[in-house]
Amino acid sequence: MTSASAVPHRIGDTFRVKGLKLTDHFFDVPLDHGFRAPGAGDVPPITESSIEIFAREVRAGDKNDEAVASMPWLVFLQGGPGFECARLTESGGWIAHAVQSHRVLLLDQRGTGRSSRVSTAGLDRRFGADDVESKAKYLANFRADSIVADAELVRKTLLGDDSKWALLGQSFGGFCILRYLSVASGGVSEAFLTGGLPPLVHCADAATPAYRALIKRVRAQNAKFYRRFPMDVTRVRDVVKFVRDQPGGSASTPSGGKLTVRGVQALGFGMLGTAGGMENLHYLFEKAWEDESRTHLSYAFLKSCEDVHAFDTNPLYACLHESIYCNGGGASDWAAERVFSDDEFSEEFNAENALGGAASDPHTPVLFTGEMVFPFMFDDVAALTPMKAVADALAKKDDWPRLYDVDALRACEVPVACASYVEDMFVDFDLAAETASRIGKYGARVWSTSEYMHSGIREDGGRILKKLMEMARDEEPLR
Repeated sequence: MTSASAVPHRIGDTFRVKGLKLTDHFFDVPLDHGFRAPGAGDVPPITESSIEIFAREVRAGDKNDEAVASMPWLVFLQGGPGFECARLTESGGWIAHAVQSHRVLLLDQRGTGRSSRVSTAGLDRRFGADDVESKAKYLANFRADSIVADAELVRKTLLGDDSKWALLGQSFGGFCILRYLSVASGGVSEAFLTGGLPPLVHCADAATPAYRALIKRVRAQNAKFYRRFPMDVTRVRDVVKFVRDQPGGSASTPSGGKLTVRGVQALGFGMLGTAGGMENLHYLFEKAWEDESRTHLSYAFLKSCEDVHAFDTNPLYACLHESIYCNGGGASDWAAERVFSDDEFSEEFNAENALGGAASDPHTPVLFTGEMVFPFMFDDVAALTPMKAVADALAKKDDWPRLYDVDALRACEVPVACASYVEDMFVDFDLAAETASRIGKYGARVWSTSEYMHSGIREDGGRILKKLMEMARDEEPLR
């Protein structure tokens, strides 16, 4: 039966990879779903044709059509914001477990992958290079509220208005699930979150307190890194000194950007908080120099520094990162920058303080920062430079719509199970626990573990999803 809420839908290619059968789906959805900040009044929506949403259906390759047709759906919401789902090459991890009982839908969130992808060049073609206001207004439609509205239209189109599907959200995907449960829990059968409980869902502006909590997690990861690799204290200091002493205080990068002292510190972005990340950070500084003369940083090092961030291919992440904490309150106003500049933290994270003068302690480490976006990145990273004014306009935007409804979350009857990582550098464990307590009458089921970093779903996804499913269904009793 055709849904009354269906949107235009077409089916693309079907093909196989090892152990899986994949089918491509495309949906036309409104760019502007009409979300408005409290008290904003009747602001007219952007006049724009629909955008296209891409999703890939994944099923077990050894199951026939009849068996698959009777299976429930599980939708995966990717981390981000601003990143597409992975392209599968074979069955494995959480996918291998999920397809035994579900049809899986990998959703490229709007603006990513094949879902009307946002790029710097594309924005210039659409609006012109200098139209900052139009670009910012356009990108404001790419947050979790719009992603969830897209997903609801996809659900109704594929399954029908009265159907339900399960949700799996990693990191920012979990933030999207909390939005989903706030506004459309009737379409959800069960929900599983991995490292993705958003902080302070009851607050209008969570950005500043969230970063104040996370900076302490970043500090702890720095201590662990230098404890594991004490030889890197000198290596990092030497690179920082070299960069600082170059003309203009920077070294040129292969793409035409520059590596500054703060850019070196930002190499901790994802490396300090994911499996294998500390090792990769250590190996990065092993190849810092072109030769033993140490008069030039190596091309391999400079190229790898650029590759730490995916800003060139996914600028949406950098532009919208802080907006994910804006819950109907004011502007984020570069919250991470403000927190790191605070007197409580600025001294220890200031590289110049660590280097000091000639008599300074050579064993004082230069600290890395974590998963934060700072204004300097829009000066240093060549791919982000054209987006600087747009990013600043979004940082100053003070009328973001509310993302979460705490009353709806408390009344939610959807079974929810979460993997919450004790030493997560991306999502503060304590704030995540507070959010979990606000879901449903008794709170969400939470598996608190220090076995995994933020990247647990990539490390051991099959085990994690299996456990969360058992928790949500009370197959693993409360203890």
